[in-house]
Amino acid sequence: MNVVTKACLGAAVALAGLAGPALPAASADTGAPARAAARCSIKVWGYQGYYKCGTRVKEGYVDWNRDGRVDEVFVIAPNRTIWHTWKNAGGWKEMPGNGRADDMMGPNGTGDPRRCIVVYVNKGYHYWQNCFYNGKWHKWTTSG
Repeated sequence: MNVVTKACLGAAVALAGLAGPALPAASADTGAPARAAARCSIKVWGYQGYYKCGTRVKEGYVDWNRDGRVDEVFVIAPNRTIWHTWKNAGGWKEMPGNGRADDMMGPNGTGDPRRCIVVYVNKGYHYWQNCFYNGKWHKWTTSG
């Protein structure tokens, strides 16, 4: 796997004070434990949502263009679904492909036009990634 790059922490701090509409309720997760994980609030570009407390939120702040500004933010919701938003997205969007995760790893430094996000699943110690190219997100694939 390529080196996982670090998110832009300075921009994350600057964005933390924004407020807005609530994250839509995620669909039920049949693989989720009976007791839901604690949820913590997050506000980005005027969009408020919730993430699974204890996950590495800062890893989800991604600077795709490598210009020092955050372009997209990813979080793991309390029910383990994966959500993202970006400036002018209109709100938080659930990632396609029914992905589930236990923690955020961050972007995959592919070095090409593909934009890949890496998450960790605590079953068999696997990392999964989904990449955006040709105008859409693709299937979740294991990388470890």
